[in-house]
Amino acid sequence: MNILLSITLSALLGLLPMMIYACVLTWFDRYEREPLWLMAAVFLWGAIVAAGSAFVLNTIFGIAVFAFTNDELLANFGAAVISAPIVEEAVKGLAVLAVFLFFRHEFDSLMDGIIYGSLVGFGFAATENVNYIFFSGFAEGGLSGAVMVTLVRAVGIAFLHASLSACVGLGLAYFRLSRGGARYLAPFIGYCAAVGFHAAHNFLASLGEPLLCLLGLMLDWTGFLVLFAFILYLMWRESHIMRDFLRDEAARGLITPQQYQTAQSLTGQFMARWGTLVGGKWQQTGQFYDALGELAFKKYHLARRGTDKEPQTPALIEQLRQQITQLGADV
Repeated sequence: MNILLSITLSALLGLLPMMIYACVLTWFDRYEREPLWLMAAVFLWGAIVAAGSAFVLNTIFGIAVFAFTNDELLANFGAAVISAPIVEEAVKGLAVLAVFLFFRHEFDSLMDGIIYGSLVGFGFAATENVNYIFFSGFAEGGLSGAVMVTLVRAVGIAFLHASLSACVGLGLAYFRLSRGGARYLAPFIGYCAAVGFHAAHNFLASLGEPLLCLLGLMLDWTGFLVLFAFILYLMWRESHIMRDFLRDEAARGLITPQQYQTAQSLTGQFMARWGTLVGGKWQQTGQFYDALGELAFKKYHLARRGTDKEPQTPALIEQLRQQITQLGADV
């Protein structure tokens, strides 16, 4: 097959599934939505910065092991089981850490930790998939080989990197939301969990035994399903945060009883947002309910952490109330 066509198909088969998964993931962030540009930046970090730097560092590690041992199998095994988990989870985690440090006002919940962690994981997996599909697929087995590698990468282990990076995101999110001293351990625990699960996956895959590879695949999907169940739980929990922390806003007249009921309902928000598309108020309606989500979670943070830990939050809450008042006139 023509090499240019092979590269094009590799890019398409590697990137497109991960981009679709990333878009689907963002749908679950319904109540307090993250900025599109920030989510795109995190995905691109995973695809470009994390994937590129991990390739260089893992290669250097493999070369160093080979230089000391003169054993190619040991060098490849060490790079996969030792270097890759430590390096890749670190360079992916840096994107989540950057959001935590520089866009702290957007890092509002455990769901945010999962969203940002998973997005950088999907970006990393996209670039890794392109590499595997081209070099292990087209280069070694032609079109049929590329299809097989695509099925493994885009279906079999599609959620591996996203699930691993979500552990780091959850650790940082727990640190963000808690007050106790134990919270300082949370980011480290999240990173260690990601590294441990990654190393276990690579160890089983490196042994080359079909049954062990199948065991690794089962463990990967078990981890993903547990994470997905937790996402569903967080969606339920966030609806209660909206209910509890917007109740007094409805009582004081900032929003109407109907808007209060709509804000805490997924179907209600969906109908309200898209129901105004024909009337030309789709953008204002979206901004209105996004602002309500921001308000509810800012009040939630203040209740959990106190003014001493969130000194700027009261002012942000008042700004959001003013914004909601202005937007509410057009909704």
